[in-house]
Amino acid sequence: MGSTMTAKILAKASGRDQVRPGDAVLVKIDLLTCVDAGPFIDELRARDLKVWDPERIIFCFDHIFQPDWMPIRAEIEHPRIKEFAREQGIPPQNIYDVGRNGISHQIPVEQGWAVPGAVCLGVDTQSSTMGAVNCFAMPVLNGSEPILITGDIWMIVPECVRIDLTGDLPRGVNGKDVVYRLIADLGESVQGKVIEFSGPGVGSLPIDVRLAIANGSVQIGALTIIFPADDHLIDYISPRARSAFNAVAADDEAEYAATYDVDLSTLARLIAGPHEIDLVRRVDELAGLDVTAAYIGSCSSGRLDDLALAADVLRGRKVHPSVRLVVTPISADTHRDAARDGILQDLLDAGATVTQPGCGACYKGNLSPLKLGSGERCISTSVETLRGRMGSMDAEILLANAAVVAASAIEGRVADPGPYLARQVELQA
Repeated sequence: MGSTMTAKILAKASGRDQVRPGDAVLVKIDLLTCVDAGPFIDELRARDLKVWDPERIIFCFDHIFQPDWMPIRAEIEHPRIKEFAREQGIPPQNIYDVGRNGISHQIPVEQGWAVPGAVCLGVDTQSSTMGAVNCFAMPVLNGSEPILITGDIWMIVPECVRIDLTGDLPRGVNGKDVVYRLIADLGESVQGKVIEFSGPGVGSLPIDVRLAIANGSVQIGALTIIFPADDHLIDYISPRARSAFNAVAADDEAEYAATYDVDLSTLARLIAGPHEIDLVRRVDELAGLDVTAAYIGSCSSGRLDDLALAADVLRGRKVHPSVRLVVTPISADTHRDAARDGILQDLLDAGATVTQPGCGACYKGNLSPLKLGSGERCISTSVETLRGRMGSMDAEILLANAAVVAASAIEGRVADPGPYLARQVELQA
C-alpha cells in the first residue's frame, strides 16, 4: 500500500520507514514560527529552560502594534521578546520587526524557512498556510512550551482526503472562492483530516492563490492542507530556501478516506457570512446590499496577487464617499513589491488607506484605522466573519475576494467586479 504526502513527511520526521493513519509518532519539527506574543517566556525563564534549537525559531511582529490594547502592549511585549531571544541565542535575523515584518505564516514561506518535506508548526490558528509549499504545517496554540524545549511533538497520523483539481480559475475568482466552495460542499467530511491537492489544475494556480487556499483549512474543518510540488513551486522555493529540501509526492496507490473532483473553471465569486463562515452564497445573491467599510488584507489575502486584482478594479475609479477602504499588505516585501509595481499608487489614487504590513483590521485588537461601529456592514477579505471580530458586536462582516471588495467599495454596496475587470481587459487590448 502506498503513502500519502502526509504519511511520507511524518514518517521521515519520526525516523520511520512508513506510517499509517492512527499510528502514534514522535515527530521532530523543522520550524516553530511565533507571533509577537510570548506567553511561554515566563515559564521557560522560571524553570531556566532552553529552546531546543535557537536557529529554528522565528518571531513575526504581526499582531501587537496597538499601544493601548490591553492586556498585551507592543511597547512592553516587543522588547520582552527581543530580550528573550538574546537570552536563548535566537539570532536577531529571526526576529521580523517593522521593516521586515509580516504575518507569521507568510514570512516563513517568502523568506525560505518553510520548504517542501518539512514539518512547520506555528503559534497561530492559520499556520496551515505554509502547507502550500509541500510541507506539513499545523497550528499549536496551547502547550507550546514542550515543543520549544524538545523540538518534537506527539501526533496521531491523520487520515487524508484527496481533492483532484482540473481547469483554470476564471478571471476575478481566487483562492478565497475555492475555500468558500469547499466549506459549502464538504461539510464535516474533512473534519480532523488532511486535505491533499492533486491533479492538473494545481499547475494553473499561482503560489499566492495556493497560500490563500491552504490558509482556509481551519474554516473548512481540516487539520491542515498540503499542495504537491511542481516546477512552479520549485522555481519559487529554490532561490529562497534556507535549507536543503526534498519534495514529497503521494504514491499512485496511496489510500484516502475520500476523493473529490473540483473543476476550477466552474467556480464563481462567492461571499461568506455574516456571522457564520458556512453561510456561503454567490455574489449576485447579495448584490445591492449597502456597505460602509471595506478591507483588503489579512493572512487569507493581502498578497501581491490580491492587491493587483483590487488595483485592476479600482484603477481610474474612486471609492464611494460613504465607504472607507483600508488595505493592509501581508508583509513588508509585499508592500515594497506593490509600491514598485505601481499597485499602491492605484489604490491610493482611488481613495484607499494603505497601512503598515501585518494582520491589520482582521481583528479589532490589531493596529488599523478600520474599527466597525454599531450597525455597520463591512465587506472584507479577512479570515473570520464572527460578531465583534472587527469592532462592534452589532456590525456585520461579509467575506469575499479582493476584486469583490474593491467593486463594492466603488459602489457603496455589494457588487460583482466582472464589468470592471472586463473594462480593464478592453483597455489593455
